[in-house]
Amino acid sequence: MTAGRDLKRLIRRRMQATGKSYSEAHKALLGEDERGTAKQHEAPSPALDVDALARIPKADALQYVDAILGTPERWPSALISYRLTSDFQAPWKAEMGQWLRAAADFGFLDQVLHQLETQARRPSKTKGIDPNDERHLKLHQHLAAARIVHYLTRTGWAFDAFEPETGGAVDVDISLRSPDGQRVEFQVKAPDQPGRIVARQIVDGEYDDRIVHAVNKAAGQLRQPARGPSLIVVCANRNWPLAWDVGCLVRPLLGSTLQVGSRVFLERDRAGAFFKDGWAHVSGVVVLDVAWGIDEGKYLCVVLLNPNADFPAREEWFPGARVAILEGNAFDWVRGEPGVAHTLPTGTLFVEEVPADAWRAIGSEG
Repeated sequence: MTAGRDLKRLIRRRMQATGKSYSEAHKALLGEDERGTAKQHEAPSPALDVDALARIPKADALQYVDAILGTPERWPSALISYRLTSDFQAPWKAEMGQWLRAAADFGFLDQVLHQLETQARRPSKTKGIDPNDERHLKLHQHLAAARIVHYLTRTGWAFDAFEPETGGAVDVDISLRSPDGQRVEFQVKAPDQPGRIVARQIVDGEYDDRIVHAVNKAAGQLRQPARGPSLIVVCANRNWPLAWDVGCLVRPLLGSTLQVGSRVFLERDRAGAFFKDGWAHVSGVVVLDVAWGIDEGKYLCVVLLNPNADFPAREEWFPGARVAILEGNAFDWVRGEPGVAHTLPTGTLFVEEVPADAWRAIGSEG
């Protein structure tokens, strides 16, 4: 997300949706209530401050980007050049420095720079500063793995390998060691594009079907059968963080629910991909975003765990995330539900079919 102008648009969007004041809406977007304390759906926000995860000071990170990527003039993309020079974009640039430093610390910076050189530094067909600039999209995509490595290795994970297997039927972007020592393989996707704002509407961007397509493609690229836990990570290229609105993934992965009176059910024949053949090798899907406030940034993370995985992932692996799990026959959101309505509230019951007493209760209420 770009800072300043885009943040104000998101704040106005939240104001219109909730009737909150500008200050209240701004704090709500960062997981805080009007008293400045963390709050979202009556649960403390697990979002992690970028400064708390930093591996080098912010000033050093800015200098590191300049040293590694060179002068802005070397980048044909007007949007990339702008983001490397604007004071408005300094928080984003500094965080990119953390990702690049993570790649250097773990020995895969040369591979990342080769990808950026061949994909993001090429001439752009886009004229002027355009949020859908094709070269900026490539920049986002080829930094995604480094972003994930930075985030996870600062929250209890250990690095294992970059692109340990790629180019064939199996495509593993990174492998890491979970906090309890298991080797976990990852497929990383950075789909979509922000779109342009026309008459206060997003045009040519934020396509949910692109997110779903990317996850389905990633599932086909992971090892089948799995040898251990395997995760898909989505770093969507959007202004509005996907972690605030994960409905487009909840439905296809977990299922389409039914509300009967005050109760919510997921019937087996309406269950999603996690309950179907061909998905047991996928342990879960992770959504990772960075949301920028006026003077701070936070990592937002949502994890949808596959209850039928051959090698289950654990919610404890993600201390900064809201995690959807199935406990017995009831769904729960560890650390609270994500922002926008997503049709799978805590307490949703997984059933063969909606029990008759639920329907009778509606009749008696009438």
